[in-house]
Amino acid sequence: MKLFKSKAFIICLAAAIILTLVPTLVAAFGGVDLLRSFAGTLAKPFSMAGAKIAEAVNGFTAVFSDYDELKEENEALKEELEYYKDKEYNEQLLKDQNNWLKDYINFHSSNPSFKLTDARVISHEAGNYSEVLTLNKGTAHGIKPKMSVVTADGLLGYVSEVAIDWCKVTTITEAKNSIAVYTERQGAQGILTGDVALREQGLCKMTFLEDSEGVQLGDRVYTSSGEKSIYHPDIYIGEITEIKIDETTGEVIATVTPSVDLKENSDISSVMIVCGYSSEVK
Repeated sequence: MKLFKSKAFIICLAAAIILTLVPTLVAAFGGVDLLRSFAGTLAKPFSMAGAKIAEAVNGFTAVFSDYDELKEENEALKEELEYYKDKEYNEQLLKDQNNWLKDYINFHSSNPSFKLTDARVISHEAGNYSEVLTLNKGTAHGIKPKMSVVTADGLLGYVSEVAIDWCKVTTITEAKNSIAVYTERQGAQGILTGDVALREQGLCKMTFLEDSEGVQLGDRVYTSSGEKSIYHPDIYIGEITEIKIDETTGEVIATVTPSVDLKENSDISSVMIVCGYSSEVK
Protein backbone atom coordinates (compact mmCIF):
# COMPACT_ATOMS: atom_id res chain seq x y z
CA MET A 1 0.00 0.00 0.00
CA LYS A 2 1.10 3.52 -0.65
CA LEU A 3 0.58 4.56 3.00
CA PHE A 4 3.24 2.17 4.29
CA LYS A 5 5.64 3.29 1.55
CA SER A 6 5.26 7.03 2.15
CA LYS A 7 8.12 9.03 3.67
CA ALA A 8 5.87 10.45 6.43
CA PHE A 9 4.89 7.01 7.63
CA ILE A 10 8.49 5.80 7.63
CA ILE A 11 9.64 8.87 9.64
CA CYS A 12 6.88 8.47 12.23
CA LEU A 13 7.63 4.73 12.55
CA ALA A 14 11.33 5.39 13.05
CA ALA A 15 10.60 8.03 15.72
CA ALA A 16 8.28 5.67 17.60
CA ILE A 17 10.89 2.91 17.59
CA ILE A 18 13.57 5.29 18.87
CA LEU A 19 11.35 6.63 21.64
CA THR A 20 10.52 3.08 22.69
CA LEU A 21 13.98 1.57 22.46
CA VAL A 22 16.07 4.43 23.85
CA PRO A 23 14.54 4.48 27.35
CA THR A 24 14.62 0.66 27.41
CA LEU A 25 18.30 0.52 26.43
CA VAL A 26 19.21 3.30 28.83
CA ALA A 27 17.44 1.56 31.66
CA ALA A 28 19.07 -1.76 30.72
CA PHE A 29 22.53 -0.25 30.85
CA GLY A 30 21.88 1.56 34.18
CA GLY A 31 21.22 4.96 32.71
CA VAL A 32 18.08 5.70 34.65
CA ASP A 33 19.78 8.49 36.55
CA LEU A 34 21.08 9.91 33.32
CA LEU A 35 17.60 9.87 31.86
CA ARG A 36 16.19 11.54 34.93
CA SER A 37 18.94 14.12 34.82
CA PHE A 38 18.20 14.80 31.18
CA ALA A 39 14.50 15.11 31.91
CA GLY A 40 15.22 17.41 34.86
CA THR A 41 17.42 19.56 32.67
CA LEU A 42 14.63 19.88 30.14
CA ALA A 43 12.12 20.67 32.88
CA LYS A 44 14.35 23.14 34.78
CA PRO A 45 13.41 26.27 32.80
CA PHE A 46 9.74 25.47 33.28
CA SER A 47 10.25 24.89 37.04
CA MET A 48 12.13 28.18 37.40
CA ALA A 49 9.43 30.02 35.49
CA GLY A 50 6.79 28.49 37.75
CA ALA A 51 8.72 29.47 40.85
CA LYS A 52 9.08 33.04 39.59
CA ILE A 53 5.38 33.24 38.87
CA ALA A 54 4.53 31.89 42.34
CA GLU A 55 6.98 34.37 43.91
CA ALA A 56 5.46 37.25 41.97
CA VAL A 57 1.95 36.22 42.99
CA ASN A 58 3.00 35.97 46.63
CA GLY A 59 4.75 39.34 46.42
CA PHE A 60 1.71 40.91 44.79
CA THR A 61 -0.50 39.57 47.57
CA ALA A 62 1.97 40.78 50.21
CA VAL A 63 1.93 44.28 48.70
CA PHE A 64 -1.84 44.49 49.13
CA SER A 65 -1.58 43.06 52.61
CA ASP A 66 1.09 45.64 53.54
CA TYR A 67 -0.99 48.41 51.92
CA ASP A 68 -4.01 47.54 54.05
CA GLU A 69 -1.87 47.51 57.19
CA LEU A 70 -0.24 50.83 56.31
CA LYS A 71 -3.62 52.32 55.50
CA GLU A 72 -4.98 51.27 58.89
CA GLU A 73 -1.88 52.65 60.65
CA ASN A 74 -2.19 55.89 58.70
CA GLU A 75 -5.84 56.29 59.67
CA ALA A 76 -4.98 55.60 63.30
CA LEU A 77 -2.18 58.19 63.20
CA LYS A 78 -4.48 60.76 61.55
CA GLU A 79 -7.08 60.25 64.27
CA GLU A 80 -4.41 60.59 66.94
CA LEU A 81 -3.06 63.75 65.30
CA GLU A 82 -6.55 65.27 65.08
CA TYR A 83 -7.07 64.46 68.75
CA TYR A 84 -3.90 66.28 69.76
CA LYS A 85 -4.69 69.19 67.42
CA ASP A 86 -8.13 69.58 68.99
CA LYS A 87 -6.63 69.23 72.44
CA GLU A 88 -3.96 71.84 71.70
CA TYR A 89 -6.54 74.19 70.14
CA ASN A 90 -8.91 73.85 73.08
CA GLU A 91 -6.09 74.38 75.57
CA GLN A 92 -4.95 77.50 73.69
CA LEU A 93 -8.53 78.75 73.48
CA LEU A 94 -8.99 78.26 77.20
CA LYS A 95 -5.67 80.01 77.85
CA ASP A 96 -6.70 82.96 75.65
CA GLN A 97 -10.07 83.20 77.39
CA ASN A 98 -8.40 83.16 80.80
CA ASN A 99 -5.94 85.86 79.72
CA TRP A 100 -8.76 87.94 78.31
CA LEU A 101 -10.82 87.57 81.48
CA LYS A 102 -7.79 88.58 83.53
CA ASP A 103 -7.22 91.65 81.33
CA TYR A 104 -10.91 92.56 81.54
CA ILE A 105 -10.89 92.34 85.32
CA ASN A 106 -7.65 94.32 85.61
CA PHE A 107 -8.90 97.11 83.35
CA HIS A 108 -12.23 97.28 85.12
CA SER A 109 -10.45 97.40 88.49
CA SER A 110 -8.44 100.38 87.29
CA ASN A 111 -11.56 102.02 85.84
CA PRO A 112 -14.42 100.92 88.10
CA SER A 113 -16.82 103.56 86.81
CA PHE A 114 -16.75 102.27 83.23
CA LYS A 115 -19.51 100.09 81.81
CA LEU A 116 -17.74 97.70 79.49
CA THR A 117 -18.90 95.44 76.68
CA ASP A 118 -16.42 92.92 75.34
CA ALA A 119 -16.09 92.43 71.59
CA ARG A 120 -14.07 90.41 69.10
CA VAL A 121 -12.26 91.76 66.04
CA ILE A 122 -13.72 90.06 62.96
CA SER A 123 -11.80 91.98 60.27
CA HIS A 124 -8.84 94.30 60.00
CA GLU A 125 -8.79 96.79 57.11
CA ALA A 126 -5.50 98.60 56.57
CA GLY A 127 -5.17 100.98 53.64
CA ASN A 128 -2.97 103.89 52.58
CA TYR A 129 -5.05 106.47 54.41
CA SER A 130 -6.99 104.63 57.07
CA GLU A 131 -6.97 101.66 59.39
CA VAL A 132 -10.31 100.32 60.58
CA LEU A 133 -11.25 97.35 62.73
CA THR A 134 -14.64 95.64 62.51
CA LEU A 135 -16.09 94.21 65.73
CA ASN A 136 -18.83 91.64 66.31
CA LYS A 137 -21.08 93.95 68.36
CA GLY A 138 -23.63 96.51 67.16
CA THR A 139 -26.83 98.35 68.05
CA ALA A 140 -28.40 95.08 69.23
CA HIS A 141 -25.78 95.09 72.00
CA GLY A 142 -26.23 98.74 72.93
CA ILE A 143 -23.31 100.03 70.87
CA LYS A 144 -23.49 103.62 69.61
CA PRO A 145 -21.24 105.84 67.50
CA LYS A 146 -18.39 107.71 69.24
CA MET A 147 -18.05 105.21 72.08
CA SER A 148 -14.47 104.72 73.28
CA VAL A 149 -12.82 101.40 72.47
CA VAL A 150 -10.00 100.09 74.64
CA THR A 151 -7.87 97.03 75.30
CA ALA A 152 -6.23 95.96 78.53
CA ASP A 153 -3.21 98.05 77.50
CA GLY A 154 -5.02 101.31 76.83
CA LEU A 155 -7.00 103.37 74.29
CA LEU A 156 -7.55 101.89 70.84
CA GLY A 157 -9.96 104.33 69.17
CA TYR A 158 -13.66 105.07 68.87
CA VAL A 159 -16.76 103.55 67.26
CA SER A 160 -17.14 105.31 63.91
CA GLU A 161 -19.92 103.21 62.30
CA VAL A 162 -22.59 100.90 63.72
CA ALA A 163 -24.92 98.25 62.29
CA ILE A 164 -27.23 95.78 64.01
CA ASP A 165 -24.59 93.18 64.85
CA TRP A 166 -21.27 94.85 64.00
CA CYS A 167 -19.45 98.13 64.31
CA LYS A 168 -16.29 99.72 62.96
CA VAL A 169 -13.54 101.29 65.02
CA THR A 170 -11.26 104.10 63.87
CA THR A 171 -7.93 103.93 65.68
CA ILE A 172 -6.19 106.86 67.37
CA THR A 173 -3.40 106.84 64.79
CA GLU A 174 -5.74 108.11 62.06
CA ALA A 175 -5.12 111.71 60.92
CA LYS A 176 -8.73 112.75 61.54
CA ASN A 177 -8.41 111.91 65.23
CA SER A 178 -8.06 114.78 67.70
CA ILE A 179 -7.95 113.92 71.39
CA ALA A 180 -7.68 116.18 74.41
CA VAL A 181 -4.91 114.74 76.57
CA TYR A 182 -2.65 115.49 79.51
CA THR A 183 0.62 114.18 80.88
CA GLU A 184 0.38 112.36 84.19
CA ARG A 185 3.52 113.66 85.90
CA GLN A 186 3.13 117.45 85.57
CA GLY A 187 -0.36 117.71 84.03
CA ALA A 188 0.65 119.46 80.80
CA GLN A 189 -2.41 119.81 78.54
CA GLY A 190 -2.30 119.10 74.83
CA ILE A 191 -3.94 117.68 71.73
CA LEU A 192 -3.10 114.24 70.42
CA THR A 193 -3.59 113.73 66.68
CA GLY A 194 -2.90 111.10 64.11
CA ASP A 195 -0.27 111.74 61.49
CA VAL A 196 0.05 110.22 58.02
CA ALA A 197 3.84 109.94 58.29
CA LEU A 198 3.67 108.32 61.73
CA ARG A 199 0.68 106.03 61.22
CA GLU A 200 2.57 103.15 59.62
CA GLN A 201 4.80 103.07 62.71
CA GLY A 202 1.75 103.06 64.98
CA LEU A 203 2.64 106.48 66.47
CA CYS A 204 0.81 109.74 67.23
CA LYS A 205 1.93 113.32 67.77
CA MET A 206 1.07 115.64 70.66
CA THR A 207 1.08 119.44 70.54
CA PHE A 208 0.87 121.37 73.81
CA LEU A 209 -1.76 123.98 74.68
CA GLU A 210 0.35 125.62 77.36
CA ASP A 211 3.91 125.80 78.54
CA SER A 212 5.47 122.40 77.99
CA GLU A 213 8.43 123.07 80.21
CA GLY A 214 9.28 120.00 82.26
CA VAL A 215 7.87 117.50 79.79
CA GLN A 216 10.20 114.54 79.55
CA LEU A 217 10.68 111.33 77.61
CA GLY A 218 8.71 108.52 79.23
CA ASP A 219 5.90 110.79 80.50
CA ARG A 220 2.59 108.91 80.43
CA VAL A 221 -0.28 110.40 78.42
CA TYR A 222 -4.01 110.10 79.29
CA THR A 223 -7.27 111.30 77.77
CA SER A 224 -8.60 114.55 79.18
CA SER A 225 -12.17 115.75 79.68
CA GLY A 226 -12.27 118.27 76.85
CA GLU A 227 -15.60 119.86 75.93
CA LYS A 228 -15.75 118.30 72.47
CA SER A 229 -13.87 115.12 73.27
CA ILE A 230 -15.62 111.89 72.32
CA TYR A 231 -13.35 109.91 74.62
CA HIS A 232 -13.89 109.17 78.26
CA PRO A 233 -11.33 110.91 80.47
CA ASP A 234 -8.38 109.27 82.19
CA ILE A 235 -7.89 106.44 79.71
CA TYR A 236 -4.22 105.59 79.32
CA ILE A 237 -2.84 106.17 75.82
CA GLY A 238 0.91 105.69 75.91
CA GLU A 239 4.28 107.35 76.54
CA ILE A 240 6.21 110.27 75.07
CA THR A 241 9.14 108.81 73.14
CA GLU A 242 10.41 111.89 71.30
CA ILE A 243 10.34 115.66 71.86
CA LYS A 244 11.23 118.26 69.23
CA ILE A 245 10.51 121.87 68.25
CA ASP A 246 8.69 122.66 65.01
CA GLU A 247 11.03 124.86 62.94
CA THR A 248 8.14 126.77 61.39
CA THR A 249 5.87 127.45 64.36
CA GLY A 250 8.31 127.03 67.24
CA GLU A 251 5.84 124.67 68.94
CA VAL A 252 7.03 121.81 71.07
CA ILE A 253 5.81 118.57 69.51
CA ALA A 254 6.04 115.20 71.18
CA THR A 255 5.81 111.78 69.56
CA VAL A 256 3.64 109.41 71.56
CA THR A 257 3.95 105.64 71.29
CA PRO A 258 0.54 104.13 72.15
CA SER A 259 0.52 101.29 74.63
CA VAL A 260 -1.69 99.36 72.20
CA ASP A 261 0.22 98.03 69.21
CA LEU A 262 -1.34 99.96 66.35
CA LYS A 263 1.16 99.17 63.63
CA GLU A 264 -0.21 97.62 60.45
CA ASN A 265 -0.98 93.91 60.72
CA SER A 266 -1.09 94.03 64.51
CA ASP A 267 -2.73 90.98 66.05
CA ILE A 268 -5.45 92.66 68.13
CA SER A 269 -8.25 90.13 68.58
CA SER A 270 -10.32 91.21 71.61
CA VAL A 271 -11.34 94.67 72.79
CA MET A 272 -13.69 96.42 75.22
CA ILE A 273 -16.21 99.11 74.34
CA VAL A 274 -16.88 101.76 76.99
CA CYS A 275 -20.66 102.06 76.91
CA GLY A 276 -20.99 104.55 79.77
CA TYR A 277 -20.44 105.09 83.46
CA SER A 278 -21.78 103.00 86.30
CA SER A 279 -24.11 104.98 88.56
CA GLU A 280 -23.08 102.78 91.48
CA VAL A 281 -19.56 104.16 91.49
CA LYS A 282 -18.99 107.69 92.66
